[in-house]
Amino acid sequence: MKKLIKFHLMQDFPEQIVLPPIPTKRTVPDWFKKTPAYNEGDQTVKKCVPFLDAMTAGYMLLNHVDILLEQRKDGSLKLNFLDDKHKALITKWPPIETHPMRQIPGSPMQSFTVLKWMNPWRIETPKDYSLLFLPPLNRLDNPIIPLTGLVDTDTFDNIVNIPFIHTMLEPGGSKIIIHAGTPMCQIIPVRRDTWESKTTWLDKQELRKTKKKREEMQKDREDWYKNYAHVKKNYD
Repeated sequence: MKKLIKFHLMQDFPEQIVLPPIPTKRTVPDWFKKTPAYNEGDQTVKKCVPFLDAMTAGYMLLNHVDILLEQRKDGSLKLNFLDDKHKALITKWPPIETHPMRQIPGSPMQSFTVLKWMNPWRIETPKDYSLLFLPPLNRLDNPIIPLTGLVDTDTFDNIVNIPFIHTMLEPGGSKIIIHAGTPMCQIIPVRRDTWESKTTWLDKQELRKTKKKREEMQKDREDWYKNYAHVKKNYD
């Protein structure tokens, strides 16, 4: 049975600039589309089903308004405006805040300016489902790196804002533009279950099973996972 995820717009933006979250499969980057399936006789990531499954899992939160940002030499941030209409919109609903550095003492993030994208959407998941908020997977071309979090969005009926690092932001550096439509954060529904773990050491039965499976894979090495192990995922 299909599960329903709901996105509730919580800010009264003009209709023409509202960019709702979309299935992540619709944001596959051009570089991946252009990647050949084979290179110098070897398969590339284009043929790696787990790689593509991760890249297309869940939904993508998109930036909803152009953000023109610069960091002064003293570390403070400045938002710039395209015109008076843009200024009025940004002033009413600031899309960016700074994340207090006092909250991350001694962490690797301390050497960066941690920003916070003010997400205009409240997200609701079915009972027993949380949302994993994480950087767009396998998208190292994206300078926006959200900090990962797991939120129980079936019980937390509030907006989840997104702390993130922009790798090109630096004091006294160039102005940065985050265009409307830019992928900001990938979200993947996760069912909450109670787990326990078990470890086996050189278990003969497991070794035999693994050896047999590897022998089977040799018959269709190139597409065995795709044809016999892969389970299709659907996010619409």
